[in-house]
Amino acid sequence: MNEERFKALFEQYLNDGIPSEDLLELQGAIQDDRYRVLFDDLLKNAFKEPAFAEVNDEARQLVFNAINSRTTQQENTELKNNGNRRLIPYRWLSGVAALVFVALGAGWFFVRNQDNRQKENTYTHIIKPGSNKATLTLANGKKIILTDALHGQLASEAGVKISKTKQGEIIYTVAADGGGDEQALQYNTLTTKRSEQFQVILPDGSHVWLDAASSLKYPVTFKGNERKVELTGQGYFEVSQNAAMPFIVRTTKTEVQVLGTHFNISAYDDDPEIKTTLLEGAVKIKSGTAAAILKPGEQAVLNNKGLLTVKKDADVGMEIAWKNGLFDFKKAGIEEIMLKVSRWYDIDVKYSGKIPGTKLTGRMSRNVDISGLLGILQFEGIKLRIEGKTVIVID
Repeated sequence: MNEERFKALFEQYLNDGIPSEDLLELQGAIQDDRYRVLFDDLLKNAFKEPAFAEVNDEARQLVFNAINSRTTQQENTELKNNGNRRLIPYRWLSGVAALVFVALGAGWFFVRNQDNRQKENTYTHIIKPGSNKATLTLANGKKIILTDALHGQLASEAGVKISKTKQGEIIYTVAADGGGDEQALQYNTLTTKRSEQFQVILPDGSHVWLDAASSLKYPVTFKGNERKVELTGQGYFEVSQNAAMPFIVRTTKTEVQVLGTHFNISAYDDDPEIKTTLLEGAVKIKSGTAAAILKPGEQAVLNNKGLLTVKKDADVGMEIAWKNGLFDFKKAGIEEIMLKVSRWYDIDVKYSGKIPGTKLTGRMSRNVDISGLLGILQFEGIKLRIEGKTVIVID
């Protein structure tokens, strides 16, 4: 490889146009000391910021790790393409790949705020992303704090054993002689705070992923002619098929009925819309007198005026990005972005002056410190100030 080839491959990488075999070649060249100076120059030119007058060993290693992760994901995607939008990890469409921003964003954000470095950036650095954690409230009122460290049997009630796996899932196992029809329904509630997420496998085998600031109320055993649960916030459902017992998800304003399917519901109280997005199967959604039946790839949207509409070409990948550990936005305003950021990082957001009209499109990992994400926003011209765990967007 000569220097021109190195430059061409790096440019392809930044613009997300590099095939897997070339990505492997670039990955190897970055580790070659012969290209150290050239690599540093390309990084500085890519950002076009004086803050990158120097690129240290840590930054180089972070970028290498990012490319290594990208290589693995790209190979996996090519091996298993399910027809959805191709996964391009951490891409932010601004002419420079966000993956590089994530690697260097913290340092760039700190340099850009030198005047308030001691006060602000210390907080920025320690604001970590969310984690697998939740609170399980049993029918008797007992609360169990769930974390990655806790696994094994948690409780037993109404003939049902409740346990947690090492993979971070709650599983309900119905005993052969438990949960009889003569017993009244008992309900559990799984609750996540801001910066928390969790998974549960219900007694019927249905799998539910719960996003931050959400809750799911469900019976410890399903009886009768339906399986009914209640959701606040956002959840992704993979429902076990049972034609004799439809699965029903209730939110504050909608009811979604299914037999066996995969779908996502976003029903936060502070969002202007409730969205139900279907991946597989079929669902019927009702709100008041309005109703609609969805096909895969469609989305039902209920606005704050009670109008129910169906979007035929929903971006399914974007709607379930949170479940796959990603932020994903398409022409999103700053308020929409910061609302999701506040839930995941457990921060407060305030606006000083007029809210910027900037629209951003792209995706990046949710598993980075907030400094990486804020660095991207600042590069796009959004002015920010950090006070404790409050991010202030400045006009």
